[in-house]
Amino acid sequence: MTLSSSSRPTNARLALLVIAVVFAILNADITTVNVALVTLGKDLHADLGDLQWGLNSYMLAFAALIVAAGRVADVFGRRRCLLAGAILFAVASLFCGIAPTLLLLVIGRVLQGAAGALMVPAGMAIISNAYDGEQRAFALGTLVGVSGVAQSMGPLLGGFLTAEVSWRWVFLMNLPLVAVIMIVTVRSIQESHAENASHRIDVAGVLTLAAALTSLLLGLDAAEDPDKDQMVAFGLIALSLVLFVIFALVERHTENAILDGKLIRLPAFLCSCVASFLLGFVFFLFLFITAVYLQERLGYNALTAGIALAPLSFVLAVTGVMSGRLTSRFPLRTLLIMSCIFLAAGLAILSLVPASYGYIGMVFPFLLVAAGVGPGFTLLNTAGLAAIPPERSGQATGMIYMFRFAGGAIGVSAASALHSALFHRQLVFRLSETPLSFAQQKLLEQPGAAERIGQIDSGLVASQVEQVRQAFYESFAAAFTGTLRLNVILPIAIAILAIMLLEKKEGIKNTPSGNAVG
Repeated sequence: MTLSSSSRPTNARLALLVIAVVFAILNADITTVNVALVTLGKDLHADLGDLQWGLNSYMLAFAALIVAAGRVADVFGRRRCLLAGAILFAVASLFCGIAPTLLLLVIGRVLQGAAGALMVPAGMAIISNAYDGEQRAFALGTLVGVSGVAQSMGPLLGGFLTAEVSWRWVFLMNLPLVAVIMIVTVRSIQESHAENASHRIDVAGVLTLAAALTSLLLGLDAAEDPDKDQMVAFGLIALSLVLFVIFALVERHTENAILDGKLIRLPAFLCSCVASFLLGFVFFLFLFITAVYLQERLGYNALTAGIALAPLSFVLAVTGVMSGRLTSRFPLRTLLIMSCIFLAAGLAILSLVPASYGYIGMVFPFLLVAAGVGPGFTLLNTAGLAAIPPERSGQATGMIYMFRFAGGAIGVSAASALHSALFHRQLVFRLSETPLSFAQQKLLEQPGAAERIGQIDSGLVASQVEQVRQAFYESFAAAFTGTLRLNVILPIAIAILAIMLLEKKEGIKNTPSGNAVG
């Protein structure tokens, strides 16, 4: 590491404060927006299926850029990249907050994801340089806790702002926090670079990965709309597969590749990356459809939905931090398998609970899901980082993030596609004898449809309106449970990966588990 010639050394405590604020914003930005999506969709006249882009555009940009952004920070300076990311995040948040259409909001979310990718590796490196030994582990562990608390508070904060003020303040509230980040960074953090860092950035890898993910998400989006040409959907999905193959070939012949083949060939690290992808897929899928279900099926507003999700997020945060400490007492593989069992059980039970039980019937499976996901993310990061040399931990962390958020973006898109397809099929079946026009049926598939069912009265008697209402609620519940059942297999797949690729140990000593942030 080479430090700048600034006469003011880094203030470690203030550096930890500012990076903690960064991680809090970036982790809360998913759960706050998730609760606001239904209200946002009403205001921007977006289809329920299109709301996925409010989440997965952010995760797509983050996944595609984070590893390359880490190298940019090493070359051009960690403080400089942290400030650049903060400025971009502020501009993007303002853009989202004033966006008049969903398309413009999605563009802003992409810029937010890019800014987050720039800030995370820079912040991690700053903290690693500011602290040594056990103090470093404590500092990184603090970031884990802050990230978890931010995730747990996200639904409640997002719900409050959406219901009591405006969904736009979910984005605009970032502006004063970014101002704090910039002021403290300028005054308290010294510039630093990685010694002998290569100036070569894997631009081809970034562009190919981004194109492959975007093509896949667009294909899944097109596949869920029966009005669109399905050949276009299949063509986009096929194109994404070709681009993924090209990406793999590019990475094999590129120096400083974002997908480092030497790391991927390590069984434990490979397990961590693939399992992180699967866990990101199933968790963000679950979070997306659950927030929609609470508002569309149970009739909650954004604030009530946020309160309903808060216990899940809180347990997720607490178990995530606790599991990192348990790795010194129990085999990591055993802990990971137990977390997969909790997650699979939670999804299975939730898919079997009758809709008539309401929220009360959802609480226990919610807690099981949280007790599986929280430890899962921490343990997978711990397993991956324990398998590599400490000097590669920054790049390895970026790769794990890349897989996690790529899985999350695809998971949200898959959730939207599966839920929409199941809902449409169930609705058509239940309304086969009710004389609804095409426009009236499409109205039932828009955000806030539950509030507008009373408007669908043209040519219908009161009993038929009630049939439509019943058909809507039953179809929505069936789509929700059906989507969950199709994804119970994923935690089982993660457990199998852990059994196959992780060595059985009596505990992991001196593992940089604190790097398992978020």
